[in-house]
Amino acid sequence: MIKIEKHNGIHVLRDDLLMGGTKSILLSTLDEPNITEYVYASPVYGGFQIALSMYCKSVNKTATIFCAKRKIKHSNTFKCIYYGANIIEVDYGYLSVIEKHAREYSNGKSNIKKIVFGSKTEDNISLLATRTKNVIQVLGREPEEIWVAVGSGTLISGILRAVSNNVKVVGVQVGAEFIPEKEYNNLTIIKYPKPFDKESKIKPDFPSMPNYDLKAYELCIANNKVIPNNKMVLFWNVL
Repeated sequence: MIKIEKHNGIHVLRDDLLMGGTKSILLSTLDEPNITEYVYASPVYGGFQIALSMYCKSVNKTATIFCAKRKIKHSNTFKCIYYGANIIEVDYGYLSVIEKHAREYSNGKSNIKKIVFGSKTEDNISLLATRTKNVIQVLGREPEEIWVAVGSGTLISGILRAVSNNVKVVGVQVGAEFIPEKEYNNLTIIKYPKPFDKESKIKPDFPSMPNYDLKAYELCIANNKVIPNNKMVLFWNVL
Protein backbone atom coordinates (compact mmCIF):
# COMPACT_ATOMS: atom_id res chain seq x y z
CA MET A 1 0.00 0.00 0.00
CA ILE A 2 1.24 3.46 -0.94
CA LYS A 3 -0.86 6.38 0.31
CA ILE A 4 0.32 9.95 -0.24
CA GLU A 5 -1.49 13.01 1.11
CA LYS A 6 -0.72 16.71 0.89
CA HIS A 7 -0.27 18.64 4.13
CA ASN A 8 1.06 22.21 4.37
CA GLY A 9 2.02 21.99 0.70
CA ILE A 10 4.16 18.90 1.41
CA HIS A 11 3.48 15.43 0.03
CA VAL A 12 3.35 13.02 2.98
CA LEU A 13 3.88 9.28 2.50
CA ARG A 14 1.58 7.71 5.09
CA ASP A 15 3.53 4.58 6.00
CA ASP A 16 2.13 5.03 9.51
CA LEU A 17 -0.93 3.26 8.07
CA LEU A 18 1.16 0.08 7.75
CA MET A 19 1.19 -1.91 10.99
CA GLY A 20 4.77 -1.48 12.14
CA GLY A 21 5.40 1.25 9.58
CA THR A 22 7.84 1.19 6.67
CA LYS A 23 10.01 -1.56 8.16
CA SER A 24 7.09 -4.01 7.93
CA ILE A 25 7.86 -4.50 4.24
CA LEU A 26 11.20 -6.09 5.20
CA LEU A 27 9.61 -9.11 6.88
CA SER A 28 9.57 -11.11 3.65
CA THR A 29 13.30 -11.74 4.17
CA LEU A 30 12.65 -13.68 7.40
CA ASP A 31 11.29 -16.88 5.86
CA GLU A 32 13.77 -19.26 7.52
CA PRO A 33 12.27 -22.65 8.50
CA ASN A 34 15.05 -23.58 10.96
CA ILE A 35 14.60 -20.37 12.98
CA THR A 36 11.96 -20.49 15.73
CA GLU A 37 12.84 -17.23 17.51
CA TYR A 38 13.89 -13.81 16.28
CA VAL A 39 15.69 -11.44 18.64
CA TYR A 40 15.84 -7.68 18.22
CA ALA A 41 17.31 -4.87 20.32
CA SER A 42 15.13 -1.81 19.88
CA PRO A 43 14.68 1.74 21.10
CA VAL A 44 11.17 1.79 22.57
CA TYR A 45 10.17 4.33 19.90
CA GLY A 46 10.99 2.03 16.96
CA GLY A 47 8.50 0.49 14.55
CA PHE A 48 10.35 -2.63 13.45
CA GLN A 49 9.79 -4.26 16.85
CA ILE A 50 6.02 -4.02 16.28
CA ALA A 51 6.22 -5.40 12.75
CA LEU A 52 8.45 -8.26 13.92
CA SER A 53 6.08 -9.11 16.78
CA MET A 54 3.14 -9.26 14.38
CA TYR A 55 5.06 -11.36 11.88
CA CYS A 56 6.21 -13.90 14.46
CA LYS A 57 2.68 -14.28 15.81
CA SER A 58 1.35 -14.90 12.29
CA VAL A 59 3.90 -17.68 11.59
CA ASN A 60 3.84 -19.18 15.10
CA LYS A 61 7.39 -18.10 16.02
CA THR A 62 8.73 -16.15 18.98
CA ALA A 63 9.75 -12.50 18.86
CA THR A 64 12.04 -11.48 21.71
CA ILE A 65 12.49 -7.73 22.04
CA PHE A 66 15.24 -6.21 24.17
CA CYS A 67 14.57 -2.60 25.18
CA ALA A 68 15.38 -0.06 27.86
CA LYS A 69 13.61 -0.44 31.18
CA ARG A 70 11.27 2.47 31.92
CA LYS A 71 9.11 3.38 34.90
CA ILE A 72 6.12 3.34 32.55
CA LYS A 73 6.24 1.12 29.47
CA HIS A 74 6.06 2.91 26.12
CA SER A 75 2.92 2.38 24.02
CA ASN A 76 5.03 0.57 21.40
CA THR A 77 6.14 -1.94 24.04
CA PHE A 78 2.50 -2.64 24.88
CA LYS A 79 1.81 -3.20 21.17
CA CYS A 80 4.60 -5.78 21.04
CA ILE A 81 3.20 -7.51 24.13
CA TYR A 82 -0.26 -7.52 22.54
CA TYR A 83 1.17 -9.39 19.55
CA GLY A 84 2.77 -11.98 21.81
CA ALA A 85 6.37 -10.78 21.95
CA ASN A 86 8.70 -11.72 24.78
CA ILE A 87 9.89 -8.39 26.22
CA ILE A 88 13.21 -8.23 28.06
CA GLU A 89 13.82 -4.85 29.66
CA VAL A 90 17.39 -3.79 30.40
CA ASP A 91 18.58 -1.34 33.05
CA TYR A 92 20.78 1.51 31.82
CA GLY A 93 19.30 0.80 28.41
CA TYR A 94 21.57 2.59 25.98
CA LEU A 95 21.37 0.92 22.58
CA SER A 96 24.90 -0.46 22.93
CA VAL A 97 23.89 -2.08 26.23
CA ILE A 98 20.69 -3.69 24.99
CA GLU A 99 22.53 -4.87 21.85
CA LYS A 100 25.09 -6.59 24.09
CA HIS A 101 22.35 -8.34 26.08
CA ALA A 102 20.60 -9.43 22.89
CA ARG A 103 23.83 -10.87 21.48
CA GLU A 104 24.57 -12.77 24.67
CA TYR A 105 21.04 -14.16 24.71
CA SER A 106 21.31 -15.36 21.09
CA ASN A 107 24.89 -16.65 20.92
CA GLY A 108 25.33 -20.36 20.29
CA LYS A 109 21.64 -21.10 19.69
CA SER A 110 21.03 -22.46 16.19
CA ASN A 111 17.26 -21.90 16.31
CA ILE A 112 17.57 -18.23 17.28
CA LYS A 113 18.49 -15.38 14.96
CA LYS A 114 19.40 -11.90 16.16
CA ILE A 115 18.37 -9.24 13.69
CA VAL A 116 20.82 -6.36 13.21
CA PHE A 117 19.72 -2.89 14.31
CA GLY A 118 17.31 -1.37 11.82
CA SER A 119 17.38 -4.69 9.94
CA LYS A 120 20.09 -3.02 7.88
CA THR A 121 21.21 -5.54 5.28
CA GLU A 122 21.95 -5.22 1.57
CA ASP A 123 18.76 -7.13 0.71
CA ASN A 124 16.65 -4.82 2.85
CA ILE A 125 18.25 -1.66 1.49
CA SER A 126 17.40 -2.96 -2.00
CA LEU A 127 13.80 -3.62 -0.93
CA LEU A 128 13.51 -0.05 0.32
CA ALA A 129 15.06 1.24 -2.91
CA THR A 130 12.34 -0.62 -4.82
CA ARG A 131 9.68 0.89 -2.58
CA THR A 132 11.14 4.35 -3.20
CA LYS A 133 10.84 3.82 -6.95
CA ASN A 134 7.23 2.71 -6.49
CA VAL A 135 6.49 5.81 -4.41
CA ILE A 136 7.98 8.01 -7.14
CA GLN A 137 5.82 6.22 -9.71
CA VAL A 138 2.72 7.10 -7.66
CA LEU A 139 3.90 10.73 -7.40
CA GLY A 140 4.33 10.83 -11.17
CA ARG A 141 7.89 12.18 -11.08
CA GLU A 142 10.87 12.53 -8.79
CA PRO A 143 10.35 15.16 -6.09
CA GLU A 144 12.89 17.95 -5.71
CA GLU A 145 13.34 17.02 -2.03
CA ILE A 146 12.77 13.96 0.16
CA TRP A 147 12.81 14.40 3.95
CA VAL A 148 13.14 11.49 6.36
CA ALA A 149 14.14 10.86 9.97
CA VAL A 150 17.42 8.97 10.33
CA GLY A 151 18.08 6.26 12.91
CA SER A 152 19.90 3.16 11.70
CA GLY A 153 20.15 4.62 8.19
CA THR A 154 18.46 1.66 6.48
CA LEU A 155 15.67 3.68 4.88
CA ILE A 156 17.74 6.66 3.78
CA SER A 157 20.27 4.28 2.24
CA GLY A 158 17.45 2.72 0.20
CA ILE A 159 16.18 6.14 -0.87
CA LEU A 160 19.64 7.26 -1.98
CA ARG A 161 20.06 4.08 -3.98
CA ALA A 162 16.80 4.71 -5.83
CA VAL A 163 16.86 8.40 -6.75
CA SER A 164 18.88 10.46 -9.20
CA ASN A 165 21.39 13.10 -8.13
CA ASN A 166 18.77 15.73 -8.93
CA VAL A 167 16.81 14.81 -5.79
CA LYS A 168 17.92 16.50 -2.58
CA VAL A 169 17.66 13.91 0.19
CA VAL A 170 17.50 15.43 3.67
CA GLY A 171 17.96 13.18 6.68
CA VAL A 172 17.09 14.53 10.11
CA GLN A 173 19.37 12.80 12.59
CA VAL A 174 17.31 12.11 15.71
CA GLY A 175 19.69 9.82 17.60
CA ALA A 176 23.13 8.35 17.02
CA GLU A 177 25.32 9.84 14.30
CA PHE A 178 24.58 8.48 10.85
CA ILE A 179 27.62 7.91 8.64
CA PRO A 180 26.73 7.00 5.03
CA GLU A 181 28.67 4.20 3.38
CA LYS A 182 29.89 6.62 0.70
CA GLU A 183 29.75 10.31 -0.16
CA TYR A 184 26.57 11.59 -1.81
CA ASN A 185 26.42 15.03 -3.42
CA ASN A 186 22.64 15.14 -2.97
CA LEU A 187 22.57 14.16 0.74
CA THR A 188 22.15 16.64 3.59
CA ILE A 189 22.12 15.54 7.23
CA ILE A 190 20.61 17.89 9.81
CA LYS A 191 20.98 17.07 13.49
CA TYR A 192 17.80 17.64 15.47
CA PRO A 193 18.67 20.09 18.27
CA LYS A 194 17.15 18.05 21.14
CA PRO A 195 17.97 14.53 22.43
CA PHE A 196 16.17 11.43 21.16
CA ASP A 197 13.96 11.15 24.24
CA LYS A 198 12.60 14.69 23.78
CA GLU A 199 9.43 14.81 21.69
CA SER A 200 8.58 17.26 18.93
CA LYS A 201 5.76 19.54 20.05
CA ILE A 202 4.14 20.22 16.68
CA LYS A 203 0.63 18.84 16.08
CA PRO A 204 0.17 17.48 12.55
CA ASP A 205 -3.21 16.24 11.34
CA PHE A 206 -1.87 12.73 10.79
CA PRO A 207 -0.24 10.30 13.29
CA SER A 208 3.55 10.55 13.50
CA MET A 209 6.04 9.26 16.10
CA PRO A 210 6.96 12.38 18.16
CA ASN A 211 10.44 11.11 19.09
CA TYR A 212 11.28 10.19 15.52
CA ASP A 213 9.41 11.07 12.31
CA LEU A 214 7.71 14.15 13.68
CA LYS A 215 11.10 15.79 14.27
CA ALA A 216 11.91 15.44 10.57
CA TYR A 217 8.49 16.80 9.62
CA GLU A 218 8.99 19.76 11.95
CA LEU A 219 12.24 20.72 10.21
CA CYS A 220 10.80 19.97 6.79
CA ILE A 221 7.99 22.48 7.41
CA ALA A 222 10.40 25.05 8.84
CA ASN A 223 12.59 24.82 5.73
CA ASN A 224 9.67 24.90 3.28
CA LYS A 225 7.42 27.70 4.50
CA VAL A 226 6.82 28.80 0.93
CA ILE A 227 6.81 26.08 -1.74
CA PRO A 228 6.76 27.20 -5.40
CA ASN A 229 4.10 25.56 -7.58
CA ASN A 230 6.74 23.73 -9.61
CA LYS A 231 8.49 22.24 -6.55
CA MET A 232 7.54 18.90 -5.01
CA VAL A 233 8.64 18.04 -1.47
CA LEU A 234 8.06 14.54 -0.07
CA PHE A 235 8.09 13.73 3.64
CA TRP A 236 8.39 9.99 4.43
CA ASN A 237 6.32 9.28 7.55
CA VAL A 238 7.72 5.96 8.73
CA LEU A 239 5.56 5.33 11.80
